[in-house]
Amino acid sequence: MEEETGIIRDEQGRFIPGVSGNPEGRPIETEQDKIVKKATKEIIKEYKEALGEALPLIKPVILAKALEGDMTAIKEIHDRVMDKSRQNVGLDGGEEGLAIQFASVFNKDANNK
Repeated sequence: MEEETGIIRDEQGRFIPGVSGNPEGRPIETEQDKIVKKATKEIIKEYKEALGEALPLIKPVILAKALEGDMTAIKEIHDRVMDKSRQNVGLDGGEEGLAIQFASVFNKDANNK
C-alpha cells in the first residue's frame, strides 16, 4: 500500500523493510547540544540527591501543617497519596506531550517507579 506522500507501508500501516519514515535522518547533535544535555543531566542528578536528603525533613513539617488545617499542605498530601503527582505538560500548552512525574513524598514505592 503506497500513501500519497510516497512512503511505503504494509497492510498494518508499518514501514516495509528498507523504507524509512524519516528519510532526512536524525539531526546532527552539535557540541553545544551535547554540553547542554550533559549539564542538564548533572543538574537533575544533583537535584534528586538533594531532594532525597531533604524529604525526611520535609515530611513531618508538611504533616504537622496539614493537621493544623493548612489547606495547601492538605492538598499536597492528598495529591501525592492519590497519585496526582503525575502531570502531562504539552510543549504547546496543551495537556498532551511530555509526561513529568514528580517524586511522591508519602508513597513508599515512588522511588521504585
